[in-house]
Amino acid sequence: MPSLERPRVEYRTPEDLVRDVTAGLVRIPPFQRSFKWEAADIVRLFDSLLRGFPIGNLLLWRRPAPAQRLQVGPLEVVAPETAAALWVVDGQQRIVSLVGALTRADRSVDPRFRVHLDLDAGEFHTIGNRQRPPRSWVPVSSLLDTAVLLRWMRDNSEWLSEDQLALADQAAKAIREYQIPTYIVHSADEEALLEIFTRMNTTGKRLTKSEVFQALHTGAVSDELSSLHGLGQVPATLGFGTLDDRLALRCILAYRGGDIFREDFRQEFGPQDDPAETLREVAARLREAVEFLRGECGIPHIRLLPYSHVLPILVRFIRLHGTPAGRPATLLRRWVWRSAVAGTRARGISVADVRNQVDSVDAPDALTAASNVLRQVQSFPDFSAELDKVHFNHAMTKLNTLGLLSAEPRDLNSGEIIDISRLLEQGSPLRPLLPDGSGSALGTIANRFVLPPGERVTRAALVGASTAVAASHLITEDARRLALRDDWAGFLDLRAQECSRTITGHVNRMAEWGARDGRSLTDILRTAA
Repeated sequence: MPSLERPRVEYRTPEDLVRDVTAGLVRIPPFQRSFKWEAADIVRLFDSLLRGFPIGNLLLWRRPAPAQRLQVGPLEVVAPETAAALWVVDGQQRIVSLVGALTRADRSVDPRFRVHLDLDAGEFHTIGNRQRPPRSWVPVSSLLDTAVLLRWMRDNSEWLSEDQLALADQAAKAIREYQIPTYIVHSADEEALLEIFTRMNTTGKRLTKSEVFQALHTGAVSDELSSLHGLGQVPATLGFGTLDDRLALRCILAYRGGDIFREDFRQEFGPQDDPAETLREVAARLREAVEFLRGECGIPHIRLLPYSHVLPILVRFIRLHGTPAGRPATLLRRWVWRSAVAGTRARGISVADVRNQVDSVDAPDALTAASNVLRQVQSFPDFSAELDKVHFNHAMTKLNTLGLLSAEPRDLNSGEIIDISRLLEQGSPLRPLLPDGSGSALGTIANRFVLPPGERVTRAALVGASTAVAASHLITEDARRLALRDDWAGFLDLRAQECSRTITGHVNRMAEWGARDGRSLTDILRTAA
């Protein structure tokens, strides 16, 4: 069992925390979750300080730390190397909230930290960074510094009442002198600290599985490629977008084998294992999986991947059998697309289905593995596009968009092919021609075009575009003639027909419903000969 000295109890004021954070003494380890508190949480925290209510204990770990550039809420800190940094084990949300508001309440771009005390009502509020607070609102950052508060009182003395002055003085005293119980752990044993961390998070607001995994297998200081967040950034370097921590974790678990939905990570790595090396290996396999999806499957971005479970399964396949090529690549492409259609029919992919697909790639060779995983998915050769799906929380919307992209839509002015990966980083690339309304076609793909943010299809653009550019947006010459007569109902009807034909045809080509799904006929004949 790891050795651990008994924690020492100290008391810190908010003023102490501001001093220690700005000096670079307080550090937040990579295994901590990101800052998740909302404005209401921070307001309640300051209200508790004013009223003297308990706000809980802090747990800090005294340990060396390198020179780093830190981001603590809205505050950027250049922290020097130190032999006695205080790493936050529990209390991150409170520390970031207090320090962020007490240093940046009057100038933070994040409105959560723009906390003000209303001297009329005795209540704390937050305010947007473009809003001007009422004159009776004082930023809490002014309450921390006596000289700043006195100057503010002097500048506003002509209207401040005795009650308002008394409340400002009371709040400043409460914030500056509030005593926060703080446990300081002295230990060189990281495992002991992580044991405390995981025990503390078995009650209250539990960590997610990805946060627990990161806590157990990421050191106090690490480079980007030895964390879930860093792994999730790998596809972004290829223009495919970022994976969230949950999906990045499933890629790791798939790479290592077994249940990718498992809960207990304490024994995930043995004494001889190097978690950081595993993440680097997963990153390499993930790059290959992304290139396969973009190349063979024609899916240019994570936001257009109908169901994300294919990524960890591809990572597992590539680890066991190498980069898909030839016949296995063809079968896996069919699997990706057929899985997408099956998911739209079933309104999702079940955990049991994903587990079976992961298990199916553990086969003697790549061809058998690809055949096995394809057999796990039901075929739907009667597929047809559902044009009413236009929001990206539907997998069918992604299939619709991929169908539109198969026509290689071009910029209406320059005629250049639109860079869809860049657009997807800015949100949905689908822009309506006509405002959504009660008309049946207005809320469908027929009334949506792939365009950059801020751009829209206009009558003039439709008329002025070349035949090739118009066709790239699935606009026929007959439809353009209807647009010239402002017959928009007829225009949308013709475009709906063209969209349905194009989307259905593209999905059917990629899924290849009626094709032989085992070994190719050429392979069979070659073997027989």
